[in-house]
Amino acid sequence: MEGLDSLKTIIDMLPLLIPLFVIELALMVIALVDVIRREPERVRWNKVGWIVIIVVVNVFGPIVYLLFGRKEAPIDSN
Repeated sequence: MEGLDSLKTIIDMLPLLIPLFVIELALMVIALVDVIRREPERVRWNKVGWIVIIVVVNVFGPIVYLLFGRKEAPIDSN
């Protein structure tokens, strides 16, 4: 009954996996909303490329975008 043992292991790990999944999903949503709303000149590289990276690379894609993909707004010196 090896299949039942692996299913029991997965069920036992659910309390750890659910918060990780929620964090991953939240990071992805935050990064996607940011890249879609941000003007193209305030994004390093291509917006479509960042969207693909954010979705495909799961946890690391949104983190890399949020750390390195955004350009700061120029400081207005009025």
